[in-house]
Amino acid sequence: MELNSQSNNTASSSGVANVRYGVYNQPAPVSGKTIGQVREQFSKLWGISSDAIAYKGKDKLDENYVIQANDNIEFHRRAGEKG
Repeated sequence: MELNSQSNNTASSSGVANVRYGVYNQPAPVSGKTIGQVREQFSKLWGISSDAIAYKGKDKLDENYVIQANDNIEFHRRAGEKG
């Protein structure tokens, strides 16, 4: 099930969501932002690649999904890929 921007868009911009990539894990005030915006924000710090897939639980998220407060967002690369 792929979630997109049609999901509930009533998030407050001050809400905190948990963002993860590899060994990095940080609660951040990113609710109200899209996956694409968060990827761009954290890519320089954590090296999130453009081909990493965002998940909320087992659900794939598209780049336009609007993050809600208390979401747990994880970016994953395919297993076996380096760099």
